[in-house]
Amino acid sequence: MRIYEYAKKYKIASKELLGLLSDKGFDFPSHMSVLTSEAIAFLDGKFSKKTPSREVIDKEKKIKKAEKSATKNKGKPVEAKRPTLQSSGRHKKKLVQDSCFDQEHSKKNRHGKPSKPRKIIIKPLVLSDFAEEAGKLATDVILTLLRWGIVCAKNQVLPEEVVERLAKHYNLETERLVEKVEKFKKAVSAAKGPQQERLPVVVVMGHVDHGKTTLLDFIRKTRVASKEKGGITQHLGAYEVETPGGGIVFLDTPGHEAFSKIRMRGARAADIAVLVIAADDSIMPQTIEAIKHAKSVNLPIVVAINKVDRVGPSQVEKVKQDLTKYDLLPEDWGGNIVCVPISAKLGQGIDHLLEMISLQSQMMELKADRSSSAIGYVLESKIEKGRGPVATLILQHGIASIGDFFICGKTFGRISSMVNSSGKRVKSVEPSIPVQVSGFGSLPEAGDFFEAVSQQEYKKARQGKREQKVAAGKVTVAGKDALNIIVKADSDSSKEALLWAIEKLSQELEVGFNVVHSSVGDINESDIDLASISNSLVLGLYVKMETKASAVAQRLSVRVYLYDIIYKLVEFLEEYAESKKEIKKELKKTGEAVVLRVFKIKKVGVVAGCAVKDGRFSKDGFVVIYRGLKKIGEGKIRSLQREGKTVKEVHAGFECAFLIENFSDWEVDDKVECYLEIAQEKK
Repeated sequence: MRIYEYAKKYKIASKELLGLLSDKGFDFPSHMSVLTSEAIAFLDGKFSKKTPSREVIDKEKKIKKAEKSATKNKGKPVEAKRPTLQSSGRHKKKLVQDSCFDQEHSKKNRHGKPSKPRKIIIKPLVLSDFAEEAGKLATDVILTLLRWGIVCAKNQVLPEEVVERLAKHYNLETERLVEKVEKFKKAVSAAKGPQQERLPVVVVMGHVDHGKTTLLDFIRKTRVASKEKGGITQHLGAYEVETPGGGIVFLDTPGHEAFSKIRMRGARAADIAVLVIAADDSIMPQTIEAIKHAKSVNLPIVVAINKVDRVGPSQVEKVKQDLTKYDLLPEDWGGNIVCVPISAKLGQGIDHLLEMISLQSQMMELKADRSSSAIGYVLESKIEKGRGPVATLILQHGIASIGDFFICGKTFGRISSMVNSSGKRVKSVEPSIPVQVSGFGSLPEAGDFFEAVSQQEYKKARQGKREQKVAAGKVTVAGKDALNIIVKADSDSSKEALLWAIEKLSQELEVGFNVVHSSVGDINESDIDLASISNSLVLGLYVKMETKASAVAQRLSVRVYLYDIIYKLVEFLEEYAESKKEIKKELKKTGEAVVLRVFKIKKVGVVAGCAVKDGRFSKDGFVVIYRGLKKIGEGKIRSLQREGKTVKEVHAGFECAFLIENFSDWEVDDKVECYLEIAQEKK
């Protein structure tokens, strides 16, 4: 019997059992460990008597606490207290600085002096954003990159290594995104108010088409998977579900390789990772990436081996064997990784999987401080008609309510409405519960940190934003061979994934792409006007084109391409780039001839009469003339005739006459070689 099974039998917390066993001298690493006969005998001696279970004791405590609280507050008005996050003043100041609203920075900008650059987070950044963060002009950064041999426009995304190199060049302080996440977690743990239990947040990860969304579909009893275009999840969905073991919040992440950053954000915001692996495929590239993401933030992993209805037991064992290559040892092989065989389509094994997730969350004792300021992550953001910029949040601490002021990354605002995962409007939300919030001043970035602040801090942030000077620059082209494109997507993470895919494609192809502009929302007239000026294609992912914009596009002959699936859009770009690639040609010798006679024709020029000795001469050919061993001239054939008629080509054994551009010094016995431009074969 495993520890968790014994705990379930006597309705005792697994962690309490582990503590008792440890005090007695037994060494069991986790609740999945198998109890020895000695350990079972010891526990039976303790719990075989009718001892009140932990659940009963906890319920009695809660009832007494509630009665005491009701007596104490009888007749008093209930006042909602919303104190700020209890942390040091220095730490609070740091959080405000990280939110890009440093008042000193604003004052220096107002006087026209160079602003004090903030700490640069090492992550992929748009060049103009890097320049703003570093307190530099975008043109200066572009020139610096040009000196290094890197051609980049201000709207292009700089990879991590380039951001780090630029930061060192400008002597800026740097910070890894992982380090920033750790600091955020420390800020979260700094809350010293009363800690209460919260729901576990579980991220479902894995390779594309391994059954992640189908698993959630079965759990939620809705058809989520059938609504996804092309059978792939293209957004990070957050769903609150009720299970026999209590509530669980699930995050569904896309499996396509372009959505790597979305998966990383899902792993950062979660408490437990469920790794879905198809038994007939085993471990695939995105599975490996998901394992790395989970390990990078120390997430406990539960493995769901899916599609067992299609394979035999040997294939399930092969998956377990493959897991050991990545330091994931299944618990039935002596490790601590729970592996649950399931069929998401048929529902087989899913109850057991939910039980394992609930057990894991109980061992972690997940708690939150509801009295502190609301603080959490942005999972997703987009523009919604009638609501403006909206974002999906998961709070770590505090309760967010309508009317709260907040700072979120580079933007700020006041919560005007909230919608839960069921589509219902709510007035407040607790930690771990996914909610879509409106009231942002501008679109936040997925992955930004959200913090509720006082009205005074909000006003300072708004004032600081007004004083920031934004330099408007002209569109720059990444190179003469680059193809200009404008990108529009339905959400910030979709845009991010598409830009990543375009950047990767540009590196692989001979003809690259220059992203002139990228934003979230439907294609409008401004996008079409910009496309016309910059000679760009307009690409839309999961968006529509406004009626007026469609009319303008027709008038200005702007090409617009709309897609619902990211890999279809990428395939189109690849084909388009190939069609625009300059065909390289080489000169190939096609024939030889000897001059037999020279004719001088008035108003025409000097014509050479030749006998073709080898190969063929073509009217599109280019000739080189030799006298003995010396080259005396060259030129393109202007006219080729045989027997007084203009012909396309003359073969060996026949005589012909031709007129050559820019050459007339012919003599009998001159040797002539003919060449043609032939397209190079693809290797």
